[in-house]
Amino acid sequence: MLVVGPKDGFSEELAENLKCGFVELDRRGFPDNEVCPRIMLDNGIKDEHVVLVNRMQRPTDPNRYLVELLLTIKNLRSLGVKKIDVVMAYFVYARQDRIFRKGEPLSIQYVLQLLKDAGASQVFSVSVHFQRNEGKLPAPIPAFSISGFPSIADYLKKLRLKNPIIIGPDKKSGQFAKEIADLMKCSSAYLEKKRDLDTGTIETKTKLDVSGRDVVIVDDIASSGSTLIHAIKNLKNPNRVICAVVHPVLTGDCLEKVSKKAEFIACNTIASPISKISVAARIAEFIKAV
Repeated sequence: MLVVGPKDGFSEELAENLKCGFVELDRRGFPDNEVCPRIMLDNGIKDEHVVLVNRMQRPTDPNRYLVELLLTIKNLRSLGVKKIDVVMAYFVYARQDRIFRKGEPLSIQYVLQLLKDAGASQVFSVSVHFQRNEGKLPAPIPAFSISGFPSIADYLKKLRLKNPIIIGPDKKSGQFAKEIADLMKCSSAYLEKKRDLDTGTIETKTKLDVSGRDVVIVDDIASSGSTLIHAIKNLKNPNRVICAVVHPVLTGDCLEKVSKKAEFIACNTIASPISKISVAARIAEFIKAV
């Protein structure tokens, strides 16, 4: 087994956990923004089992990222690699897991098909947006979602929180909150949220009394930060507020906006200033198990 990925700390950590070699992926491009990822080989890798790790950078560009990944998979196949396990820590286009309005694409399935057609053998991702439980995804290729919430729970246990409560900002994330709360042996709750599909406007109906308690608001993705901000506004008298997410997409002023209202932490599925929680060990364990 051999890990191929950029020298960003994450790829090397995964190789260390898998106890295997590492080959750098140089993420070079041209002035017109075309990508030309280069596998920095000293020797051939024909017949190797490769784990391709390519973590998306910020500012996020899912289109560039996806093309870069597809080109690298095809390149590995052209070099004679027999098995390619793709680690896409943050699965792009996963939010479009169904057709919400007539004429929209079923993006998640199309991306999975593209990965298969390019030559990927298996795909491993972390807390894929539409998948609430850890395990196999409905896909045209063996694909797995690995929960990032146990890693968040491990991190929170070290903070010595005061009578903590884990809160999901909506019903879906309430399941994430419960997963963490069960591991921490504390209580959980969720708020009622409604989002307008056309405007993106969020309305939160619930007010939650958390007087004197340390509150952790959890979600899978922080993009604009609006969901987290609305959740914070609907807490009554918290002692300490922490926002913890798996994927720090952090568009626009999300980082500054949320950080003014709460402590803000995330997993390292995307490189960012708040990516303090590593999921590399869990990914390695999962790859070795399957």
